[in-house]
Amino acid sequence: MRLTDILILGIILGSYLFYLANKKFKTFKVKKTLATAKKAEKDAISFLNKEGYDIIDIQQKEPIVVYIDEKPYPSYVQADFIVKKGNKKYVVEVKTGKKARATTALVRRQLLEYYLVFNPHGILLLDMDKRTLKRIEFQWGKTSFSLKGILIAGLMGTICGLILWRFFG
Repeated sequence: MRLTDILILGIILGSYLFYLANKKFKTFKVKKTLATAKKAEKDAISFLNKEGYDIIDIQQKEPIVVYIDEKPYPSYVQADFIVKKGNKKYVVEVKTGKKARATTALVRRQLLEYYLVFNPHGILLLDMDKRTLKRIEFQWGKTSFSLKGILIAGLMGTICGLILWRFFG
């Protein structure tokens, strides 16, 4: 066997060993992430109870159908927890680490999906690393009324009423 043959064989063997090691590392990383998520969700139950929330459901799946060019694609949306406090129902999303920020686009889209599918009073984002619970609400368009606008409308209505009363009363 020549030196170049040994070198080529070494490169192939080294590449294969690197591939196997990389695959094992990725599998280990995914398993660690899943274990952390499972532990966080178990700890979330006692945290939510201490905060006064009653747990209605865990890992609730709500079926949805997405139509693409009129062809249906069934799927589902799954929430970590459905809880109740008083007469209000909330969807709780449990996060850990950097994923716990509601300002990131992926998290915001996920929470908006819950809001639209489950129709709760609000969404609660539970950061199990920091042990914080944040209430998330959504608003789009100009759906709220300003106090100033209501006062001006009331004043205009009163003036119109007085004018009409004066002439026809």
